[in-house]
Amino acid sequence: MPGALVRAARAGRMASEGLLLRALDDALGPSARITEIEASPAAVERHALRLVRRHGLRTLDAWHLAVASIALLPIADGEPIGFASRDDQQAAVAESLGFTAL
Repeated sequence: MPGALVRAARAGRMASEGLLLRALDDALGPSARITEIEASPAAVERHALRLVRRHGLRTLDAWHLAVASIALLPIADGEPIGFASRDDQQAAVAESLGFTAL
């Protein structure tokens, strides 16, 4: 998230880097408006490896999907969860896992 904010600020699409990063820090602080969700690194690695072997995804694309699958799908309680990707193969695998490709 910080990297995306910095790139957007440097490209002139958003406010200054400092302002954006302070807002993010506030959102993740003790009185957070954003909930951080953790996933076991070992579980993510196992799931990502399965995705690479089954679908031939690039490693980081598989890792991204594995984290989302492990951390988000279980708490979605049936609500649709979007998954944004510029990669058609990753988007297709995301849909096969239960995400709505964006």
